[in-house]
Amino acid sequence: MSRQRIRILILTGLVSIGGTLLLQLTWLQQAADLREREFSDRVVTAMTEVVGRIQSMRGDSALVEPVQQASSNYFVANLNDTLHPFLLEALLRESFEGAALSTDFEYAIYDCFSDSILYGGRVGQDMEDQGPSPRFDRDGHYFGIRFPERRADLMMSLDRWLIASILQLLVLGTFVYTVVIVLKQKRLSEVRDDFINNMTHEFKTPIASIESGAQLLQREDIGSDAEARARYLDLILSENRRMRRQVEKVMEIATLDGQDQGLHKEDFGVVSWVEAGIAAIQPSIALNGGQALLQLETNSWPQRWGADPRISGDRTHLDGVLSNLLDNAVRYAGDAPPEIDVVLRYIDGPQPQWQVQVADRGVGIPKAHITRIFERFHRVPTGNRHDVKGFGLGLHYVNTIVRAHGGKVGCTSEPGVGSTFTVELPAPTA
Repeated sequence: MSRQRIRILILTGLVSIGGTLLLQLTWLQQAADLREREFSDRVVTAMTEVVGRIQSMRGDSALVEPVQQASSNYFVANLNDTLHPFLLEALLRESFEGAALSTDFEYAIYDCFSDSILYGGRVGQDMEDQGPSPRFDRDGHYFGIRFPERRADLMMSLDRWLIASILQLLVLGTFVYTVVIVLKQKRLSEVRDDFINNMTHEFKTPIASIESGAQLLQREDIGSDAEARARYLDLILSENRRMRRQVEKVMEIATLDGQDQGLHKEDFGVVSWVEAGIAAIQPSIALNGGQALLQLETNSWPQRWGADPRISGDRTHLDGVLSNLLDNAVRYAGDAPPEIDVVLRYIDGPQPQWQVQVADRGVGIPKAHITRIFERFHRVPTGNRHDVKGFGLGLHYVNTIVRAHGGKVGCTSEPGVGSTFTVELPAPTA
C-alpha cells in the first residue's frame, strides 16, 4: 500500500473517530445541562410547595418572593416569620419525596432580627460536615437548602453517557496505537527490502569476481603462467574472505541480543587494545594516503596503573567495535585522504569510564539521520555515490556490543566537516 493511501486512511479514521467523540462529548454536556435544569426545577417546585404550606398553616396570604437559586447547589426561600426547624425538616422531607428528590441535603434558617443562622440541620446518611450554610444577601426571614453531594449525584445519573464517552476514548486510543504499529511495520518492511537489496548487491560482486577468476584459471594460457595463476587465485581468496566477513557480520547481529550472555570477558590492556585497532586499519589508511593519530591522555588515570591500564570485556567484540568505527572513518572520508584522530582518556566519578573518541574529517552525517544511525539496517543516503558498501549493520553492532558491556556510544557530526564517535566503557575506580 502506498504512503499516500495510508495517509488518507489515517486522516479519514482520525476525523471520523474524533468527530464521533466530539459529538459524544457535546451530547454528554447537553445531557448534564438538562439534568441540572430538571433538578433545579424540581427543587424550586418542592420549596415553593413548602412555603405555600407554611403560609396556609399560618393563614398568611401575603405575597412571598419566589424561590431563588443562589448557586448550582444552593437554594433560598423567603419567609414572613420564624419557623421551627423540625417542622421545616418534616415539610421538606415530604415535599422532596413527592418531587422524587432523594439527594441528601442540609438546611438552615436565617433570623433577620438577630442577623444570624438559627439552625442548620442535615438530612441524609453518612454526610460529612461541609461547614455552615452561606449567608444570602436579602432582608427578612428565609431558609436555605444546600446539596453538598450534588456533583457526585449528577455524575451518577449520567453513568451511561460517561461509559459511552470512555469507550469512545478507548476506541480512539486503540486506533492511534494501531496506526503507530502499522507505520512501524511499514518502516520495517522498507528496511527489510533495503537490506535484501544491499545484501544481494554485496554478494553479487564477489560472486562475479570469483566466477571470473575461476573461468580464467581454466584457460590453458593462464594455467601455464604461474604469475597470472597466483594473481587470480589471490583474487578468488580475497573475494571469498570478503563474503565470509559479510556473512559473519550478519550472523553476529542475528545472534546477539544485547545481553552479556554471549560475551566472554577477560582483562587486557586498554592502550594496547586501541593501538592494535589502529595498527590493523593502518594499511587501508596508508593505501588512501591518510593518517591516524593516537592521543593518550595518560595524566587522566592514576600513575600506579602504569602505561597500559586494564579493562574488562570481550576482546574479540571490542576489537570489532573499534574496527567498525575506524573502518567507517576511512570509507566515509570522501574524496580527501582519511584523517583520523583517536583519543583515549579516563573519566573518574561515581561511575568511572574509559572514553575512546574516533574523529574524522569526512563527509559527515546529516542532522536528520544522527538519531537513527545506530538502528539496524539504517544507512545514510549517499546520493549518486555508490562507492561505500555495506548492510547498515556496523554501527548497530557497535551500539549493541557497547551496551552489552554496560557502556554507551554517541555521535556528533556536521556534514562536510566530519564526525566524532565517542565510546564509553566501565572502568575501575581510581
